Order: sequence, then structure tokens, then C-alpha cells
Amino acid sequence: MIMDRYFKVSAVLFVLLFILIPNNRVHAVERNVQLLRISIEGNDIDKDNTKKQDIEVTSKVKQAKQERRQIISLTNDELFLLSRLVTGEARGESYEGQVAVAAVVINRVQDDRFPDTIKDVIYQKNAFSVVNDGAIHLKPTESAYKAVEEAIYGVDPTGESVYFWNPDIATCKWIERLKPHLRIGNHVFAK
Repeated sequence: MIMDRYFKVSAVLFVLLFILIPNNRVHAVERNVQLLRISIEGNDIDKDNTKKQDIEVTSKVKQAKQERRQIISLTNDELFLLSRLVTGEARGESYEGQVAVAAVVINRVQDDRFPDTIKDVIYQKNAFSVVNDGAIHLKPTESAYKAVEEAIYGVDPTGESVYFWNPDIATCKWIERLKPHLRIGNHVFAK
């Protein structure tokens, strides 16, 4: 039981490190997580030492996050929901295309013409096809989580766009009045 708990904690920390810390910081912290995992797998768990390692890893995660500035703060539920949207809307797109989709949603939250929360933007009537076709319920991919993190920290390959669509499959007539200024993969983007 204790082994399972420590393994789960180390696995979660390992995943969070790849999602929440820039790559140049991951390798330094990854070693602590590996040492923790080796200690757990080797059955030589010292509860006090393990707790100390957990605290050290958590401290390093917080420090790395503070060095970058978020442009929007998301709850875990919002992060999960936005990652699901990116997974559905940007299936088959490049990583840059996934970041672009996440950035558009964040740009909408910050734009007075749209709702003020991630959830309200995503579930705005007919705003995203994945809500209508059920693909919003797909399990988020690791790259979608990473793309959302990039967008949270200000990466916006769209130049502050608030619209995107695939011109080859779009069926909405109103979208024809928008003037796209950029193409990334299959999507075009407009302000």
C-alpha cells in the first residue's frame, strides 16, 4: 500500500516535471525523481528521507515556475479541459499548431468580445466543433498538455488571433467574412 502511494507520487511528479518545467530545467530535477523511484523500487524506503526528497523536488518545481511569468492562471480543471480541446481540435497538427489552438482560447478569455473563463469560451454555443461532435471528451495527449503550458506562459504563434478554422472543412457561412492573416498546418487564423 505504501509502495503504491510512493510510486504514484513519484510518477505524478515525473509527469508534472515534463509539463510544468522548461526543458532546460527538467534534467536537473529528473535525477531526483529517478533516485526516489529507485529507492521505492529497491524496497529500502526511509519515510523521512523520502519525504525530504519529495519536498526538495516540489521546491524545485515551484522555483522553476516562478522564473517564468504566466499570462493567465488556470485551475487544474481548466488545464485539463483546455488540453482536451487542443487534443480534439488539433488532431494531426504540429506541436506549433497545438500551441496556436490553445493560444486562441486564451486570447478569447482576454478579449472583451468573448466570455471570461476557459470553460465558458470552450462551451460557447457553436464555438468549437469538438464540443458538438463529442471529441472534447478525448483523453488529452501529453503534447496537448505541453502546448497548453506554452500558451499559458505567453507563447502565441497566432499573433493574438481569436479565431481559427480549417478552410477545407469549415461549414459556417459567417466565417467567410473573416480575413485570415496566418496559416499553421490545416488551420487559418484571424483576429
